[in-house]
Amino acid sequence: MNSIRLSLMVYFLGLLAVALSAASLLVYRNAQQTLEAKRRAMEQLVLTQYEDRRREVEARLDETLLFQAQYLAGLVQVQFDRDRASTIQSLYLLLGASSLHNPSAYLLEPTWIAQGAPPLPVPPPPRKEPSPTKAEPSHKETSPTPRRPPPWYEPPTPVYLEFRDRLLTGVKLKRDELVLPGDGEGSDFFQIDNPPGKSYYSPSMAGRMFPLDLNSFTPGQMIQWYFEDSRLGNTSVRRVVFKASGVDVVTVWPGRRSNRGDPPKPPETHRFSGPTVYVHCAAETRKRNAAVAELTRFRDDELAKIAAETRESLSDLRTWLLGIGIAVFVATGVGGFWLVRLGLSPVRRMTDAVSRVSARDFRLPLDERPLPLELRPIAQRLTGTLVQLKRAFAREKQAAADISHELRTPLAALLTTAEFALRKPRSPEQYRELFGDCHASAKQMNQIVERLLTLARLDAGVDRLRAQPVDVAILATECVTMIRPLAEARGLRLSVKELPSPLRALEGTNGDGACLIEADPDKLREVLTNLLHNAIQYNRPGGMVDLRVARENGTLEVEVEDTGIGIAPEARELIFERFYRADPSRGGDDLHAGLGLAIVKEYIDLMGGTIEVESREGKGSTFRVSLPVH
Repeated sequence: MNSIRLSLMVYFLGLLAVALSAASLLVYRNAQQTLEAKRRAMEQLVLTQYEDRRREVEARLDETLLFQAQYLAGLVQVQFDRDRASTIQSLYLLLGASSLHNPSAYLLEPTWIAQGAPPLPVPPPPRKEPSPTKAEPSHKETSPTPRRPPPWYEPPTPVYLEFRDRLLTGVKLKRDELVLPGDGEGSDFFQIDNPPGKSYYSPSMAGRMFPLDLNSFTPGQMIQWYFEDSRLGNTSVRRVVFKASGVDVVTVWPGRRSNRGDPPKPPETHRFSGPTVYVHCAAETRKRNAAVAELTRFRDDELAKIAAETRESLSDLRTWLLGIGIAVFVATGVGGFWLVRLGLSPVRRMTDAVSRVSARDFRLPLDERPLPLELRPIAQRLTGTLVQLKRAFAREKQAAADISHELRTPLAALLTTAEFALRKPRSPEQYRELFGDCHASAKQMNQIVERLLTLARLDAGVDRLRAQPVDVAILATECVTMIRPLAEARGLRLSVKELPSPLRALEGTNGDGACLIEADPDKLREVLTNLLHNAIQYNRPGGMVDLRVARENGTLEVEVEDTGIGIAPEARELIFERFYRADPSRGGDDLHAGLGLAIVKEYIDLMGGTIEVESREGKGSTFRVSLPVH
C-alpha cells in the first residue's frame, strides 16, 4: 500500500479482528465448558431424583404388598388357633358327656383312638382327709402355674396329635374378616397356600393361581419373602410371596397315675407347631407403571428443559460476543484513524522540514519539539546526509574550480609556448625544445583528464575488476623500481622491507612459495604507485620511504611508511576526498591534482579491502592497506 496511514489502519484493524476473535473464542469455549458442566450436573441431579422417586414408588407398592401378606398370614394363624381350640373343646365335651352317660364308654376307647380321640378319663379316687401328723410335701414352683385341665384327664396321645394335624390342615378364612389394610393401594389378588392342604384364593383370582416354588425359600427359616414381576393370565402383576411358619405351642398336661391310690406324677409338657402358610399378594402394575411413566415424562421434560436452557444461553452468549466484537471493532477503527493521524504528525513535520531544504540551504529546519524515538535516527541520518550533500556540493564547486585551475596552468603554459614559438622563425633545436614543453603540458592535462574519467567510471559503476592471480611481492618490487628515480632525484632512500618468501628467493635468499592473491594487477599497481608517489612528494630531503608486504591471518598487509611532514588530525578524514591537498603550496608540481588518494580509496573499496592512516605531524605517515586473500 502507498499510504502509511492506510497500511497502519489495515494492519491494526486486522490485528484487532484476530485478537477479538481469539478472545471471543476463548470466552465462548470457557463459557461452553462451564455451561456443559452445569448441564451435566443438573441432568445428574434430575436422574438421581428420578431414580429415588421411582424406587420410592416401587418400594411403596412392595411395602404395601408385604404388609398385607403379613396381615393375611396373621389372620390365618389367628383363625387356625381359634378353630383348633374350638375343635379340641368340642372333642373333649363329646368325650366327657359320653363318659357321664355311658359308664361303659371305655369299651369304645379303641374306636376313639382310631379316630384320634384321647383315652377315656379315669374316675377320681375317693377323697381322703389329710393326716394331721403327716404334712403333705410341698413343691416350689419356679414358674407361673399354667392353666390345667381337670386332674382326671389323660394327656393327648401321638395318635391324637396326628389326627389333630390332619383334621385341621387347610386354610379357611371368613369373608367378613378379609378387609385388607391400606389406603386403596395394594393387592388386587391374593392366594394362601398350606401344603399339603388346599389353597385359598381371593375372588379376584377367578380360577387363576400363582405357582409356588418351595425351592425359593431357605429350609429352617421361619419367615421369608421375595418379590417378583410376574403375570397372572394376561395381567402383569407385582407379587410378593410370604412364608410364615407356625409358632411352637406349649401345652402342659397333668401327669399320669400308676395306681389309683398313688399321687399324680409331675406335669408333662408337649410342644407342637401351627401350620406353615405361603401368602401370595399381587397387584396390577398398571398404577405403578403409570406413576413411573409420569416420573419418566417429568424427567425427560426436565432434561429437555435443561438442554434448551443451555443452548439458549450459548446462543445469547454468541450474540453478545458478536455484538460486543462489532461495536469494539467499529469504535476502535474510528478512534484508531484519529490516533494514527495524531501519531503520524511528526512524520508530517519532518516532511515539511525536508521540503524546505534547498541547494542553497542544506539545514533541516525542524522545530524544537522532540521527535519520537523511531524518527530520531531518521532525522539524525537525514541531517548527516544533508551535511554530506553540502560537502559534496562544496566539493563539486571546489572541484570545478580546481579542475579549471589545474587545467588552466598547463593550458596557459601550452598557449604561451606556442605563442612564443610563433613569434619568429626558430631553429630545429629551438622548435624541438618548445615542442617538448608543449608535450609536457599536454601530458599533465592528459593525466588530469584520465584521472577524472577514472573517477567518473567508478562513480558510474562501470569500472570492473579484472581479477587474476597476482604475486604482490613481485608487483611491489616493480613499483619500487619504477618510482626509485623520482626518489633519488629528491634525495630520498626507497626500500622494501619484510619481504615474503618469494621475493627473498628472487633476491638470492631461501623461499618456500609465492605470495599470490586474486586481484586486479593494474588497479593494485595504481594503488602502490600513488602511495609511493605521495610518500616521496610530501617527504623531506634526505628522508626515506619503506614499503612492507606481508601475509598474515588470511589477509595481505601492505604498508607505505615515510619520514615526511605528516598529516594534521583534522585533515586525515579529508585526504581521500577529491582535489584535496593537505599542503596547497605543493600543488604546482603535483601531477595528480589531489585525485590520487581518492582513486586509491575507490580501488581498495572495489577490491574489498581497507586502508588506514597513522600519522604524526612533523614525524611522518604510514598508510596501511589490507586486502583479502582468496
